[in-house]
Amino acid sequence: MSLEPISDAVGTLLQNLGIADPGVSARLVREWLAITGEPWDKATRPVRLRNGELVLEVSSPAEVSVLRYRTGELLAQLDRHLGEGIVEVVRLKAARKPF
Repeated sequence: MSLEPISDAVGTLLQNLGIADPGVSARLVREWLAITGEPWDKATRPVRLRNGELVLEVSSPAEVSVLRYRTGELLAQLDRHLGEGIVEVVRLKAARKPF
């Protein structure tokens, strides 16, 4: 019986579930404003990162329409700050209440 460190076991479990490294997710939330800049910083907030898909909550349906055309720029910024390929797809969803 092998006794691997619990951090390795948790990391393997999260990977098997498709959940991003908790350090990357925490950094994404903590540094969102610095990573993204205009117009993403004020109109969006990260909700979930799983299997390379980043789900963003957007302040309004109108903003979703505008930002949808700029996801390529956002992906390039995320590659620079988090590492290439950490986020492969960005999905935008309108917030239930504006923020």
